[in-house]
Amino acid sequence: MVNSLQPEYEGKIRFLTANLNTSEGKWFAEYHNVGRVTLLFFMPDGTKISSLSGEQEPDYLRRVFNRVFELE
Repeated sequence: MVNSLQPEYEGKIRFLTANLNTSEGKWFAEYHNVGRVTLLFFMPDGTKISSLSGEQEPDYLRRVFNRVFELE
């Protein structure tokens, strides 16, 4: 679902994906104490501000993105 929203947020949100099948991705998930299908939200300086676990519907994700990143 998130991938389908990326074009809509071009220039507003930078999307990065951690591949949990790699050692770097596993380390990232362990460091942030998260599992699969988890979104982590960071400020531009790298400060983690929020997280969301589980698959979500696009409309819900839009509301979360807009609230977390103060886009509305």
